[in-house]
Amino acid sequence: MTHPLFQRHFATDLELIQNHLDFGDDVTVLYCNAELLACDTNTYHEPGQCLLCQKTRNIGLSLVQAGTNSGSLKQQSYLQLTPGNRVELQTIKTEFASLHELQTYKVDNFDVGMAALSSIVSYVMNAELDLEEHKDLIKSYILSAMATYRSVQNFLRGQKIDKFYFFNGRMAIVRAIMRACESEGVPFTIHEAAAGNNTYSLYDNSLPHSIGLMTQMMHENWERADNMPQERQARAEEWFQHRAKGVKVNGYSFVENQQQGLLPQDWNPNKQNIVIFNSADFEFVWVSEEYQHHIYHDQLDGIRRIIESLLPYRDRFHVYLRIHPNLATIENELRPLVAMQSENLTTILPTDKTSSYALIGHAAKVVTFGSTVGIEAPYWGKPSILGGKALYQELGSTYNPNSHDELMALLLDDTLLSKSSAGALKYGYFYNSFGIPFQRYEPNNFFSGTFNGKEPFASRWLFRAHTAYKRLAPEDLQHSVNERYAVATLQRIIGSKSEAHRLLQ
Repeated sequence: MTHPLFQRHFATDLELIQNHLDFGDDVTVLYCNAELLACDTNTYHEPGQCLLCQKTRNIGLSLVQAGTNSGSLKQQSYLQLTPGNRVELQTIKTEFASLHELQTYKVDNFDVGMAALSSIVSYVMNAELDLEEHKDLIKSYILSAMATYRSVQNFLRGQKIDKFYFFNGRMAIVRAIMRACESEGVPFTIHEAAAGNNTYSLYDNSLPHSIGLMTQMMHENWERADNMPQERQARAEEWFQHRAKGVKVNGYSFVENQQQGLLPQDWNPNKQNIVIFNSADFEFVWVSEEYQHHIYHDQLDGIRRIIESLLPYRDRFHVYLRIHPNLATIENELRPLVAMQSENLTTILPTDKTSSYALIGHAAKVVTFGSTVGIEAPYWGKPSILGGKALYQELGSTYNPNSHDELMALLLDDTLLSKSSAGALKYGYFYNSFGIPFQRYEPNNFFSGTFNGKEPFASRWLFRAHTAYKRLAPEDLQHSVNERYAVATLQRIIGSKSEAHRLLQ
């Protein structure tokens, strides 16, 4: 149980616990007792946030109901380190000369460097992490992830476990759990959100981000509905139609502030207009090796090279760069995109009211770097060319070049047609239908609900008090409190106060 403050996913934890108890299984809940220097719900290990997390966890677990024939429920801290583990943590590598060195850093089977990167870049929202600026955060995540990895290994060696559940699997702490299960040969199941507020999804022995697994699941989900082809087709199309209309899914829509049908003022229908839809590199690039850029260094490099290569053909082609609305406040990714200038380029800002779906509808070809638009374009009958890796790339609806030359050949081909929309329909149907219905959790929306009739979260007053402290307490005081708290926590992990001070210097 790693994310009590991620309310929807915490509710899934509780649902799974209740289901297994009702079936007569014995359940052990492992949790952090404020023993991590960094985690995804408390990046800088603030004591107030730890308190909120613990209170929420305790309240949620108190709502789990034990019946006459139910199994037993045990609860304990995950931290189980041997003297040898503590010595290892005192000498573990936490400083790196390059992103590549951090990315490829492993201990046994644990890709701890990639795990730390995945959490940190999601927090700072910058795939090109400044190692010097974030050296303390890197150290905290490496130490926390390694403590989790060794602790879970020790737990699994001490008793027979039939199945281990945890959330997401991508980020530092949960990836440590996943690698520990793999090292001990213990089956695991990862839970995540699903198609609607009232469902969740499960993935056996694999990351939910696995392109191969997700492709297989989409095919199987489609085939299971062979006996209702009309309903299947309607639900698949509904997913695409809702996105184009700005219907909110899981609490948001990226196009709700756009004006339907609006094209840029300089749109010239007499040219072949190439539309590039970018996305946030930090969202996927550090998930696994599977998502590493294979053609370009990164999206920015790809966009620049495409524009430069099309410049000699500016009488025939014009490029429109639609910057993802999610990047409106992410200055480090937005700035270099806005700075690009070329006579064959029109840049559309994240907050611009130009319609993304009007761009798709009038484009000659669409280029993406992981954006969902890459699978939406073939549904709307447009050639979709991938400049980077994407979850939907094996569904047969997209062009997947393996080099810049291949990509340019596709762009310059005046006869290029859209690929079949069959794969796109499988994608749309999957994301409009898949998931396991909650039995005990009743969602109010994507972010809140009740479990067994009660809200499984800490008092709103505790949240308000913590928010007031964060807003009103002097920064120097907060930093001093956090620093002392971190030293005390690390001392509990490695067993030495002097070594804790040294490691955190």
